[in-house]
Amino acid sequence: MKTKISVGDKSYLENALEINEEMQALLAPLLKLAEEDIDTDVYLKLRAAHRLSMCQYRDLNALNNNFE
Repeated sequence: MKTKISVGDKSYLENALEINEEMQALLAPLLKLAEEDIDTDVYLKLRAAHRLSMCQYRDLNALNNNFE
């Protein structure tokens, strides 16, 4: 059963999903560059940020699918 939320709240959630997608699109090429050129510490930090954004997207998407 889907939970009803206001149009404004649904819009905020959709905006958060879009921002997250943009962050992932920015982080993916940075990770590739970091693998080749940057020290391990920077690479690991970028990878952690990318993984966090992917987990956040999964959770936001689940919320979005459960709300009307």
